Amino acid sequence: MLIPAKKQQLFQFLPKIAVFWVKLLIAGLLFYAIYHQLAGKVGKTDVSVVVRRALGGWQVLYLLAAVALVGVNWGIEALKWQRLLLPLERLGFKEALGSVLCGVSFSMLTPNRTGEYGGRILTLRQSNKWQAVTVALSGSFAQLLANVGFSASGFAAFCILFIGVAGQIWVIGVATLLWLFTIALLCFFGQNRLPQTLLQWKKTAFVAPFTVVLQQTSRSTLVMALVLSGLRYLVYLLQYRLLLCAFGVCLTWPQSWMLIGSIFFVQTLVPSVAIAELGIRGNLALYFLGFVTTAQAGVLGAACTLWVLNLALPALAGLVVLVASGNWAWGGRPEAAPVGVKN
Repeated sequence: MLIPAKKQQLFQFLPKIAVFWVKLLIAGLLFYAIYHQLAGKVGKTDVSVVVRRALGGWQVLYLLAAVALVGVNWGIEALKWQRLLLPLERLGFKEALGSVLCGVSFSMLTPNRTGEYGGRILTLRQSNKWQAVTVALSGSFAQLLANVGFSASGFAAFCILFIGVAGQIWVIGVATLLWLFTIALLCFFGQNRLPQTLLQWKKTAFVAPFTVVLQQTSRSTLVMALVLSGLRYLVYLLQYRLLLCAFGVCLTWPQSWMLIGSIFFVQTLVPSVAIAELGIRGNLALYFLGFVTTAQAGVLGAACTLWVLNLALPALAGLVVLVASGNWAWGGRPEAAPVGVKN
């Protein structure tokens, strides 16, 4: 029998379960619509052929390798989250991974996955929650820098080799991107000065206490976050290439760097809701990969499978973690002394 406090927590959590199943229903309908759109373009026979090809023969090894990389992808993110949180709270790897997966669950229906921050801090201690949002933003900033840095290089190569952009325009564009990236990089490594900067203006001073944790984050930790973010991008690139091979679309490594990088570059810059990204990803994949292949069924199959592996399944796992942990209310874990990080 549930005690009143547990009942209250349960009633608070039930609407979240309902919302999640609505998300799942929308995702299912979206898959159904994309399947029929694909069947209308390339025929149901082609769809069934690429699916059988991916699940049968030696090509299934590509699919299994891509599935295995899901754990590597989110494991790297958990390590990054675990290290960035050290000034506030010490989490084991399992706890950090659970927190990350909860964030994925909450991100599915929010613009640009902003709900991810709320999902991650649910499992943390009460006194750490708001500063943990700042830590999560810092980690997202590192991932954005890595994503844009790597993918922009592929997009720049694509523009000159496939589009034939004039040399002068290309040089100006690349120089502008490098200038903006350098400024962003300086801001990232100078974020420990943010609390003092916010205190200088009355309208922003109230935010300063929530950013104090940045002063306790060492430069080596920031470098580590950037390196791990770069590794995540490379894992994503390899996953996409493996899935394309599984569905019968084989690219060379230079083509993978340029075309998959271009897809991710544009995808990063376009505001979207995670659950609606499936359609965006499919259209971008058809456009960029259309320069080297006419196998539309294989391209869309790879794009849809990547979305399922990297977002839909982790979101379901996050819901399981949230239910199993019992962290339904805002209270989170019991309090304990924070852990500092030495510079």
